Amino acid sequence: MNRCVVCAVLSVMFLVAPLTAAEDSPCDKCRKDSQKELMKCLEGAISEEDKKTCTEKNDQRVQSCDKLECQLGPGK
Repeated sequence: MNRCVVCAVLSVMFLVAPLTAAEDSPCDKCRKDSQKELMKCLEGAISEEDKKTCTEKNDQRVQSCDKLECQLGPGK
């Protein structure tokens, strides 16, 4: 009985660990931060030109994420 419980717990840990590790990657964090900044910018935007500027800045941030955090990976 105890062996079954231990095996079940370990199995769940091995299945969940990669999912939580992927959420915490620098690449994902960078993209989420960019999305948050976009939302803040759009909330404060008054004109369509302001919204366009927000979107352009977000595109630049995402490209920066892709070039830096996403390509380098953790620990590099």
